[in-house]
Amino acid sequence: MSPHIRRTRLRPVVAALAAAIALAGCAGLLTWWNTDVLGPDRFCAGALPSSEVDAALGGPGRLVQKGFYDESDPYYSFSCKVQRTNKFLSDDQPRLEAELSFDGADFALVGYPLWKDASALSYFVGGATGAASETQAWVLLPTDCPRATRPNSKPAHVPVLKVNLVQGRTTPEALARVAMTSARHVADGLGCTDTGALKDPVRLQGPASAPQRTDPAHACGISGFRLPEVALVKGKADPGTERVTGKDARTRVCALYLQGPGAPLVTLAISDDPVLTQGVRRDRTATQERSRTVVPCTTGDLYIGMDYNDGYGDLLLDEGGDKLTKAHTALFDAFLNAATEERGCRTAKN
Repeated sequence: MSPHIRRTRLRPVVAALAAAIALAGCAGLLTWWNTDVLGPDRFCAGALPSSEVDAALGGPGRLVQKGFYDESDPYYSFSCKVQRTNKFLSDDQPRLEAELSFDGADFALVGYPLWKDASALSYFVGGATGAASETQAWVLLPTDCPRATRPNSKPAHVPVLKVNLVQGRTTPEALARVAMTSARHVADGLGCTDTGALKDPVRLQGPASAPQRTDPAHACGISGFRLPEVALVKGKADPGTERVTGKDARTRVCALYLQGPGAPLVTLAISDDPVLTQGVRRDRTATQERSRTVVPCTTGDLYIGMDYNDGYGDLLLDEGGDKLTKAHTALFDAFLNAATEERGCRTAKN
């Protein structure tokens, strides 16, 4: 057989081999760009396992660390960001952000705009003190760690591990796992020796599937909790619906969605979780505005808190006089008295 004939016959074979190699290369690139094959096992100096991040950031794309700060001198701080990347989609891919913060122990229950509806969270049952939703999670850290203080910070501030999911949604369970793993990493950075308070929750409780009609004389499922007339405004803030997170968790939240313009909302919370109650007790001004307090009960301390949105506050201000102050005080006292009566607590002092 002549050399010319052999070369002619080999060309298709060589072409096929080259095509196979090119396809394999393309497949390898596609796998690299859109999956976590051969990716890191953990992110942010070991703080986050890739398996937990992958579960929270569903969908195609490669997990990439986008930001990390872990500094111990002079005061420990922590921030970690991991994002999905995809060569064929926009840059607005899901991003997970976990960070150490210092806030009031009840920051997610009252007064923080970024945590608008506490009844939309699922609260931990057993284990650590925390909650999670489809986009956020938080865990309270021990307050007796050597580095759990900050210069010029408020005495009432406690360390909190917060997780936010930017772009997209996931299950509360997935974010709770990320928050718990991050919290234990941060607790170690804070010099905590007793991390028994950071055990994984047995399960999550709430939120309720749908709001239910409010019984004005039995609001939030608490016997004797009657909405005061002064807290209502005919045609503007009438009894509407409510959503309660459930009784299995130590923290229970009730959202009262009043009927009226501006979607008036009142959020009420009770908790006998000692981590939360002890944290609130650090704030000596907790009861000055009649919005939150800690009451001693036969079974331990009971936290009681109240918050409302601008829609409710504005319509009360429009009524003139001291309508807002009277409504605020009457509503908080009614809830306080009913909750303490139900739990067998001593009457709270102003």
